[in-house]
Amino acid sequence: MPSRNLTVSAAQHKQMLAHLQHHAPEEACGLLGGTSERVEQVYLVENVLHSPVAYEMDPTQQVEAMIALEAAGWDLCGIFHSHPTGPAVPSATDLAQSYYPDAIYLIFVPDPPGWGMRGFSLAGGRAQEVAVVVTE
Repeated sequence: MPSRNLTVSAAQHKQMLAHLQHHAPEEACGLLGGTSERVEQVYLVENVLHSPVAYEMDPTQQVEAMIALEAAGWDLCGIFHSHPTGPAVPSATDLAQSYYPDAIYLIFVPDPPGWGMRGFSLAGGRAQEVAVVVTE
C-alpha cells in the first residue's frame, strides 16, 4: 500500500466534528470527495444502523454523494466514521468492509475535550496509517 498524506481544511475538519458530535453516542459517517491527497468536499451521510459500535451508510445519500463528486470531477478520496467508544484503529469489520482501497479511511475517537482523528489506507485486510494534515 502506498503511503501518502490526506489534506483537509480546518472548515472541513470542523464540519466532520460537528457531524460526529451531533450523532454521538452513535457512530457517524460520511464521504470525502477530492483528489487523491486533498479533500474538496465533505458529504455527511446518515448511519442507518444508529449504533454506537457499527455503521452502514444510508444508500440513497451515499449514491447521491458519489454522483455529486463524480459530476465535480473528483475521486472518492476518503471515508470517515467515528468510534465513540474507541479504539482509534480500524476494527475487523472496518478491514472486512474496506471496499475502496484508494480511499483514506479516517477514524475519529473521543479525545477530551474533543475528538482525535487518524487516517488509514486499508487494503487486503491490512491497515497502514497515513498522515492527515489539517490546514487553515
